[in-house]
Amino acid sequence: LRRGLAARPDLVKPNADELAGITGTAEPLRAARAARRRGARAVAASLGADGMLLVTQDGAWSAAVPERLAGNPTGAGDSAVAGLLSGLAEDLPWPERLARAVALSAATVRAPVAGEFDERTYARMLPSVRVRGAETA
Repeated sequence: LRRGLAARPDLVKPNADELAGITGTAEPLRAARAARRRGARAVAASLGADGMLLVTQDGAWSAAVPERLAGNPTGAGDSAVAGLLSGLAEDLPWPERLARAVALSAATVRAPVAGEFDERTYARMLPSVRVRGAETA
């Protein structure tokens, strides 16, 4: 991932531990900004049950679902990337892409089979995802 940043990717989606490992800081907002300085145009960091953080040239946002969901997290990160990319394909603003990513990730945790997502959970979660501007670091 550290070497990949030098290629100036449009988007990277590490989890909080991976982000800390490549930047040397455990504070997610500071680490995401450091990853952008190293080449990533946008950084979406998975924060586990605390949702996601997104830092782009347009701003920084955090988002989470309003309730803790029990289930299997296998594939949740991949689903978050799918949510971000589908929002990109539809030219949605970054905060809407982030909301989609968080809702889809949550729906994946609730799916009975790893690698799938629960459509009802997605439909229920999407309007309730809280996206807010991230504090400056």
